[in-house]
Amino acid sequence: MSTIARTWISFAAIGTGLIHVALVIGAPLGLAIPLALLGVIEFGWGVLAFTRDTLPTPRAAMVVAVAPLVAWGLLVAAASSLHIPTLASVMDVVPWGVAAIFQLFVAGVLSLHARRVREGRPAARTAPGAVRYLTALMVGGLVVSALTTPALAATEAGLYAQPHGEHDSSFTPQRDDPAGENVDGLFTIPGHDGH
Repeated sequence: MSTIARTWISFAAIGTGLIHVALVIGAPLGLAIPLALLGVIEFGWGVLAFTRDTLPTPRAAMVVAVAPLVAWGLLVAAASSLHIPTLASVMDVVPWGVAAIFQLFVAGVLSLHARRVREGRPAARTAPGAVRYLTALMVGGLVVSALTTPALAATEAGLYAQPHGEHDSSFTPQRDDPAGENVDGLFTIPGHDGH
């Protein structure tokens, strides 16, 4: 596999892992645990693929890239047909859709690579020139960040994030003392009732 293709699928796997970890917040426990594990695995695989000359476990990576797509389809069908509002509330299209785009990209590139290996065609082993590689690195990073940022913002963690540069004394969490006095501490975040 070419260095540029390996770099791009690494970025896509890292972006997918970040999105899946962000979806943990607000998800029911039965969904949060698999999402956290999946996100950590995807992120870790992306880092390993980025730092190595050969892809780590490409067949297993293909399964990990496709399985969440099937699970997402089943969860959406279950949430809509069984009318489960807690499940439907975490099935937002933006983060899940962006993660699906990344997963399809990773699975597609890995399947093309597997077909080349199966047919005995040699993989591109020549290293790209510095300018070409840096341009591809920059383009891949920009595309993944441009898709990942709105996906992260659409998660519950992103919805309640404090905007940068707007931290002031009103953001300091307060805890109501049983005696009726406010005590400084990390207990209640303003605007986050019920969390």
